Amino acid sequence: MAERDPGPDDAAERHAAFATRVFERLRRPLLRYLTDLLGRREDAEDAVQDTYLRLLGTRQLERSDARVRAFVFKVATNLAYDRFRQRRVRLVESDAALAQLEGDPAPDGTVDVEQALERIKRAVLELKPRCRQVFLMRAVEELGYEDIAARLGVSKRTVEREMQHALEVCQRRLAARTRR
Repeated sequence: MAERDPGPDDAAERHAAFATRVFERLRRPLLRYLTDLLGRREDAEDAVQDTYLRLLGTRQLERSDARVRAFVFKVATNLAYDRFRQRRVRLVESDAALAQLEGDPAPDGTVDVEQALERIKRAVLELKPRCRQVFLMRAVEELGYEDIAARLGVSKRTVEREMQHALEVCQRRLAARTRR
């Protein structure tokens, strides 16, 4: 019996099996990372699934563990940032819609938002200087981690840790005030 050449279907099946193995191995740490980054588990779960779909769609992937892990987390990070941008667009659209409404906005809602913003401002001001700088470069200037690392002369991992810390501080500050 002659051995057949592996065709495109075999390659696709091998890639799908590889992508599934990688995804199963990285799913938990990826979910924790995205939950920390996005702040909501539902958003994180959606981003994890989107990451898996991107992994399935990427055929030209070097199969070393370190490169695959880096690729998966980079895709996940980019998807998280896309979600941040979508939230921002929705907020801007919501603000525009509110501006068109006649009458005064609900005073309680306005006060709550203003108080939350003030708490975030105070939390950011209390961060250590480099952590605050990283947060502002990312949130205001919309720079990527690599660009921030280059500007500050630190590693990308340091920037990621500083950003994660800043987000955790802001989330804790908001959560603490909400529970009162």
